Amino acid sequence: MKKILCLAAVLLMSFSTINEEPVERIGVKGPIEFNQTKFSLAWTAHPKDNYYAQEYLPKNETVEHFNQLLTIHVFVTDLSVDDAISQKVSELNKRKEMDKVSNFSVIKSPDEKESILDCLLSSGKNDKIDIVEFIVYRYKQIELKNNKKALLIYAYSKRSYDDKITSFLKNLKNDRTDLLNVMTSQELPKITIKE
Repeated sequence: MKKILCLAAVLLMSFSTINEEPVERIGVKGPIEFNQTKFSLAWTAHPKDNYYAQEYLPKNETVEHFNQLLTIHVFVTDLSVDDAISQKVSELNKRKEMDKVSNFSVIKSPDEKESILDCLLSSGKNDKIDIVEFIVYRYKQIELKNNKKALLIYAYSKRSYDDKITSFLKNLKNDRTDLLNVMTSQELPKITIKE
């Protein structure tokens, strides 16, 4: 039987509402430093028994309107990195049909234990783009304390809005290379699921 893991909508764009104090569930309270910026825990979710998500923002940014965001997704599953990447690639190929900006690439680590997928997405109304988001996902299978396997997806998002989109896209060529290098060298957080 083929394993199905719902990574689709969860990993495309950030969750958009925050109503209460975040409940830290994976042992990563923060702050986390990424690309010389500190990110503090801003939002968490545990919508399924095997899925945890935590979002981190720089100071003075909100989940509803951010320029940068770090997200940690943890799926308690033995799904391989290759299978998870395959699902994401399929999802992004479908997205290309409705999102003219959508594009992505995948890079495997030399030991083939991790993969990085980066993508560019957009949203808008009436053929007018009002948000563009560049996301770098780092996929790694990890082992939890109780010998259960999990899929860790560590993601960095950089967003631009409205009249700043053109300059954002012009700068993305250099920014992309720098951010991929940062993601590749970033020490991944140690995950401890709080039961």
